[in-house]
Amino acid sequence: MDVPTSKARGITARLNPMGGVDFATDKVLYREIEGNTTAADTVAFVEMLAGQADPACPTVLLMDQASIHTSARVGQHRQKWREHGLLIAYLPSYSPELNPLEGQWRKLKYHDLPHRQHASKADLRGAVGAPKWGTAA
Repeated sequence: MDVPTSKARGITARLNPMGGVDFATDKVLYREIEGNTTAADTVAFVEMLAGQADPACPTVLLMDQASIHTSARVGQHRQKWREHGLLIAYLPSYSPELNPLEGQWRKLKYHDLPHRQHASKADLRGAVGAPKWGTAA
């Protein structure tokens, strides 16, 4: 999702969503990341999810095998997250059709946000933050 910036003609700013589907409520929980998404962003998002997890009723987080999800930085936290009740499982490589969130991203990009350009980051944030789509974390 790109927004033109005033730095130079043709330069855009990028907002990337990172998220997951809560199957109990069918809501998308997401975090907005400005610029490139990193392993540190993954750790921060999973930390937030782990803080809401319950060891008595573990949560399973399915992730694809993108390098930001399988990095050593993420691996360093897996045991701690497991103790909090959040387990990480990885989808097979090159299998986006198995990722339940892919359909939600497609719906957001092509249905809920039919206008591919927005006048400002605030306009884009407002469009993404529509309550019908998901909950910002």
